[in-house]
Amino acid sequence: MDELGIKQPRWAMLESLEQAQRFASQIGYPVLIRPSYVLSGSAMSVAHGRDQLTAYLRHAVEVSHDSPVTITRFVNGAKEVEVDGVCDGENVCLGPVIEHVENAGVHSGDATMVIPTLTLPKPLKDKVRDASRKIARALGIKGPFNIQFLAKNGEVYVIECNLRASRSMPFVSKITGVNLMELAAVSALGGRIEEGDAEPLRHGVKSPMFSFMRLDKAEPLTGVEMASTGEVACFGKNFREAFLDSLVASGVRLPRTGDTILVTVGGSKDQAVEIARKAYAKGFSVAATRNTAKAINTGGVPCSAVYKVSEGGTPNILDMLENDEIQLVINTPNQDRLDSRTVSDGYMIRRKAVEYGIPLITNLELAEMLVDML
Repeated sequence: MDELGIKQPRWAMLESLEQAQRFASQIGYPVLIRPSYVLSGSAMSVAHGRDQLTAYLRHAVEVSHDSPVTITRFVNGAKEVEVDGVCDGENVCLGPVIEHVENAGVHSGDATMVIPTLTLPKPLKDKVRDASRKIARALGIKGPFNIQFLAKNGEVYVIECNLRASRSMPFVSKITGVNLMELAAVSALGGRIEEGDAEPLRHGVKSPMFSFMRLDKAEPLTGVEMASTGEVACFGKNFREAFLDSLVASGVRLPRTGDTILVTVGGSKDQAVEIARKAYAKGFSVAATRNTAKAINTGGVPCSAVYKVSEGGTPNILDMLENDEIQLVINTPNQDRLDSRTVSDGYMIRRKAVEYGIPLITNLELAEMLVDML
């Protein structure tokens, strides 16, 4: 990447806790920790401070000369984009640039993928294509590949390049009408392919499917470690049609006008207020836990305050979920408490929503997109 002039988030491979602590303090938190010998993000974690980093490296993974960890600067508020392609060693055929609805930090297998892109300007997509071609040729790839990028402030940064057919390659092939697997077979066997870009013929959205209900006490959250057990792809004449169809096909029961949406978030409430404003304007009732409800009401949106499970008052979230008084739950955890081993109120909300079959959204970008499209 350095020789090609392609940017990456700062990273280092480290062999001890002391090295990891020192490097993390140099680049600043949060940081992404990737242990050796993992697939699909298994055992990866994000540390938001020195205590989280230390606890993770002492209890979760072995750090040594034989098992180093890679620590990377975790870029907040960045878009994640990716591209599938095939190379015969020289010629490169690229699929369309794929945009994730969720910001970077959600594993690509758990992300909602969109073709054509919604928010990426052409110059940025050109940078992605240019970098992808340079990487494929520099590595001498003969076969399929997938490259993931961060995009922020008009710049793109490489996350990783995978030398394999990705789970999005069939999706890309169907949406362009170009069979990338066939091209991959030709190039892998020493044949030649044509240079070019496969363009989308329609709108497509790929949504993940989860099996949290089938896994006792599983935490219904997405993050850097992959949690989905399947996926669906839907196509439409516009983004809205493809997006809503993909959610329905993945098992989400869409709320209807007049239904109640529960909004409860850890950390900053600004995005929650905006989501609540849009939902209320479309005829939905909004409920929230007390701190979030206070922020939403202060923002000029009528919102009912409800008690957390641990607070014991009424109306209580658990009772409302049991009585089917809530039709959509939007919940994000407090990042500083993600490593807590205690059963939190947030976990109880998420788990009960899953158990009662109530749609649960744990990512604010996806929640805002859903409310926009309803």
